[in-house]
Amino acid sequence: MEQLSSNPLRVALEARSIGRNALLRRWFLLSLLVCTWLPMVFFILLARTADASGGSLAGIKTVFLFLGTAHVPATLFFYSDKEFAPIIQQHRGRYIYVPILLTIITGLVFAFLDFTTQAFVLLAYWSWQAFHYGRQNVGIYAFASISETSRPPRKEERLAIEAGTLLAILGTFKILGTAVAPAYLHSTFDYLYRFGLLGFAGLLIFSVVVYARGFKDTTLFKTLFFFTAVLFFLPVFVSTNNNIAFLSYAIAHGLQYIIFMMVVSSTAPTAAPTRAFPYKSFATFLVFVLIAGFAFWRVGDLREIAFVKNAWPYARAADFLFGAVLGATMSHFVIDADAWRLRLERQRAYMTKRFYFVFD
Repeated sequence: MEQLSSNPLRVALEARSIGRNALLRRWFLLSLLVCTWLPMVFFILLARTADASGGSLAGIKTVFLFLGTAHVPATLFFYSDKEFAPIIQQHRGRYIYVPILLTIITGLVFAFLDFTTQAFVLLAYWSWQAFHYGRQNVGIYAFASISETSRPPRKEERLAIEAGTLLAILGTFKILGTAVAPAYLHSTFDYLYRFGLLGFAGLLIFSVVVYARGFKDTTLFKTLFFFTAVLFFLPVFVSTNNNIAFLSYAIAHGLQYIIFMMVVSSTAPTAAPTRAFPYKSFATFLVFVLIAGFAFWRVGDLREIAFVKNAWPYARAADFLFGAVLGATMSHFVIDADAWRLRLERQRAYMTKRFYFVFD
């Protein structure tokens, strides 16, 4: 019996599928690079603009700030996806109980405890946030490495990216923490910042050596992703302007995540592909981003409304909501740390199916 693979039509279809997947890989990788570089360039240029309070620059900044915040509730899509439900059931503590507790406890902290306690919560949050950003960078580089060479990153490459994250945490205390931390911590933050700056200079040398050692096993895209990941937190150490030192890479992180979740939602199977509205999963993702994202973005404004500030019950409720959103964002860190852990069987099977064009 003639083998099926010798069928000319089958061969043509397979070749077409391979070509389509290769094209999707290229667009996917290119979109990740663009959404990383674009906000960085924008916020660096914005910091050098004398008047960015109005006009097109202000509008673009608003869009970036919204998307940078709205990426957090995009995580809710996992809870609407039936194929992801077994993972949630297997880890109910991580996906259900911990998020509820984090949201409630953090809300209560900001509603009823003193500013010093809140400051330490924020310091913990910002350091965790930087770590979360770094983990995503490792994951993105892993996707790029597998896409380009069919192999995961080398240990030395991962070490370089992770070292950059740890150094960034040291710098973040000064950039974000000085405004809220007790005065007695300011000198410590300065020392940590200087140590981080020196360490980052050494990291750049180490990264070049690592790259040179693996030069034979690289491509243009892989090279771009490696140095993008290594240099991701460099803005922390080149300026103390918030646009450059924080927003530039924070918005880049948010846009990266939206790209990933767009793929996850748009490749989700539908129960009835021929129905009138075949894009239900992607529409669900957009609802989480646009509606829940808007609530996350504007929750802090409630605390500035006059009648809210002047009425104790309303003020406490607004403070609770602000803290709850902070706790929900930390829950996003907890959930993502498991959802994208590809060394776990179920997560690997789920992500391999959704990113079929990467893992083919």
